[in-house]
Amino acid sequence: MAAELQRAGCAADQILGQAGVDRQKIAADGARLPFSKHAAVFELAAEAMQDPCLGLNFGRSRDTRDAGLIGYVGLASPSLVDALKNLARYRRVFSDAAEMDVSDLLTDGSMRWWFHGSGVSGARQCVEFSAANLLRAVRGLVGEPITPLQVSFVHPRRDGRADFEAFFGCKVVFGAAENVIVLRKADLARPIRSADDRLLALLLRYCEEVLSRHSAPPPALVERVERMIADRLSKGEARLATVAAACGMSTRSLTRRLAEHGTSFKDLVENLRRELALRYLEETTLSLTEIAFLLGYSEVSSFNHAFRRWTGKTPSTVRSRVRA
Repeated sequence: MAAELQRAGCAADQILGQAGVDRQKIAADGARLPFSKHAAVFELAAEAMQDPCLGLNFGRSRDTRDAGLIGYVGLASPSLVDALKNLARYRRVFSDAAEMDVSDLLTDGSMRWWFHGSGVSGARQCVEFSAANLLRAVRGLVGEPITPLQVSFVHPRRDGRADFEAFFGCKVVFGAAENVIVLRKADLARPIRSADDRLLALLLRYCEEVLSRHSAPPPALVERVERMIADRLSKGEARLATVAAACGMSTRSLTRRLAEHGTSFKDLVENLRRELALRYLEETTLSLTEIAFLLGYSEVSSFNHAFRRWTGKTPSTVRSRVRA
């Protein structure tokens, strides 16, 4: 990305510095970057290059080998479904923050992914990059113009949707409950042109060694609770008792644990609602009624009251200002 910024005539070192990244340190062998900084670089780069679809454009222009060890694992895997399972299994090789759920891959062709440590909307460009880069790799591995059945992103987006649908070849939904790509079962069974069983065995042994050196701790409780709240808001189920039960705790235990981290369940819900509300108003064409529903409010008046408490303005005022 630093090289891309330079080609575009942008001050790469300055932008990296804004994200707290030392260019010399990341150039060292084995260097690893906290995902929050990685995401910040992408967001700052998109702004500097005036490209709101930077993640998409950057992702579809890469080479599978750019991903290093995990890329070569994909190239050596026997079939597409094997490559995706290996990616999920060894995701820690390339990122301490990446999560990938392929448990439904063989039943309905779906895979889900997300990143820890960036908040709900702070990694939009990275999430879009990962989806575009993955599909580009999938197409290259099997040598076919594979088209997903469905692509969904959690974050909202106002502009550029046509670019996404042109690349993915299907309807792309923003503001969804999960980041999801759904592939056809026939495509998942396709063989990989460069499959090499003996090389794969060597690579997987090396992946295991890397994992042993970079075993990441489980996600922080606050991040886990934030994700559970986000998943339950639109269903009206973002309640302390519900989330505590999902965490395997009593409400008292969860309240105490959150307090140890300097926050509360109520604060997490309020902060998440405020962040999502601003994103939805600025980056989507959703009606106020739809936004209120997605945030878990039964009435628009309740949403208006909360939004005025957060910002001192009404939702209509903020939307009018954005569209002016």
